Amino acid sequence: MINKVEKAIKNFSMLSKNEKVLVGLSGGADSVALMLALIELGYKVFACHINHQLRGDESDRDESFCRKLCKDNEIELFAEKIDVNTFCKENKVGTEEGARILRYQVFSKYSQEAKIATAHTNSDNLETVLINMSRGTSLPGLCGIPPIRDNIIRPLIYCSRQEIEEYLKEKNQEYVTDSTNLSCDYTRNKIRHNVIPELAKINPAILKAFSKMIEGINLDNNYLNNLAENAFTDIQINSNTFSSRLLMEMDIAISKRCIALILKSLDLECSSDRIADIYNICKNDGKINVSGNVYAVSKSGKLKISAIDKGLNNDFCFEADFEQTYFIKDKSLTFYQQNIKAYANRANVNRMLANISFDYDKIQGKAIVRNRRDGDKIKFMNNPHTTKIKTLFNSDIPQEKRDDIILLADEEGVIFVEGYRIAERVRVDSNTTSVVTVSIF
Repeated sequence: MINKVEKAIKNFSMLSKNEKVLVGLSGGADSVALMLALIELGYKVFACHINHQLRGDESDRDESFCRKLCKDNEIELFAEKIDVNTFCKENKVGTEEGARILRYQVFSKYSQEAKIATAHTNSDNLETVLINMSRGTSLPGLCGIPPIRDNIIRPLIYCSRQEIEEYLKEKNQEYVTDSTNLSCDYTRNKIRHNVIPELAKINPAILKAFSKMIEGINLDNNYLNNLAENAFTDIQINSNTFSSRLLMEMDIAISKRCIALILKSLDLECSSDRIADIYNICKNDGKINVSGNVYAVSKSGKLKISAIDKGLNNDFCFEADFEQTYFIKDKSLTFYQQNIKAYANRANVNRMLANISFDYDKIQGKAIVRNRRDGDKIKFMNNPHTTKIKTLFNSDIPQEKRDDIILLADEEGVIFVEGYRIAERVRVDSNTTSVVTVSIF
């Protein structure tokens, strides 16, 4: 076993001899073997034990065992109790997931910027992949547990559970057993006790075969990820705007990886369903809710992901940025600014553009997006008369919807009304050089 640990550390450049490493020590066979192996290989080890308080006296027994083990080996130990049940209830997550989240928070707290070593084995890796398969996964889910993630390392990733137990037996080293690991109430335990033994009957060298498969899958996945990372640079227009046109020109495998990178760059949860939804609106144009008050809108070759302004209630009023998409109640508002040549090419195809496009240079002061105000009026393009917005709405718009209609105004008054036309004074003419088009859906 010790040779496999040394090989993993070398192959993945996990540690240098001068680095300190914090071992996540549960007291079970895997973590005990990990700590002793790292000590044997000459690394500067300290440990952290987390009492999850899920198994009563047994949890306290594990903590006492770890304290004695570290004292006997002159290893510094940090021990902390965490309230998993309360955390899971408050955050609406399962026990396993909640314990994992809290566990890594504590490890980070005590690591003092050292590497954190966790005792994931090759056996754990196989279980994880089988769990992912049972839930439905794409290629990344078949890659298993990464040997390195940020400052977290897994030196036992080449080792089987059997090899670990043999190593401890040779050292005459005791360890504790978590009674819940013997139960089939948890998905991982069902895989461990029921599925893997059946696979081993088909192929006794199942772990070796699995390792070979994982190596090949990771090579392919890393190649595709590198292509996606290079493509991501090409599609990004600004921090929350991307080229949906370029996304659709790519192979779908790269396109969907780029969408995953978009979500991660915006700190949004990434799932296969969410990626598929965004891919579909890029393909067909549309709008979807991504998370909470965050929406994704794809139109005219651009994908924008933004949050609704939660301050918008019945009244809304804010300065327009002609490079942004805004979400107002159940509508998205986008401005497209372009030169007159590009506008003219589009106008030849879509005659309605004249009703929703205006001369950027004719805006007086700041452009403001808002809903109606007392005294609002507008002189529409191709209309010699000035119209009161109140009169317009009274005749055309139901009472309950009037405060939802979007207006664009500058310092001289209203220049655009949703569902109607642009004001005469900002119309596009032969002297126009820059055009802004309004899109609402």
